[in-house]
Amino acid sequence: MVKKILSKIKQLEQKKQLKLTSISKLQGEIDEIDVKLKKLYLCKKNYEKLEENSKELIENL
Repeated sequence: MVKKILSKIKQLEQKKQLKLTSISKLQGEIDEIDVKLKKLYLCKKNYEKLEENSKELIENL
């Protein structure tokens, strides 16, 4: 009976470790996406600012 319990514990610990590894991998992917999103939002903001400044310049000519 103890062997069955120990076997089940070992099995569940291995399953847990696989899930933790998956979580870690996914978190890494999410972090990469966040970095790309941050760059794209900054690019969008800079473009909008440039566009606004260009319109103002043309209007003031």
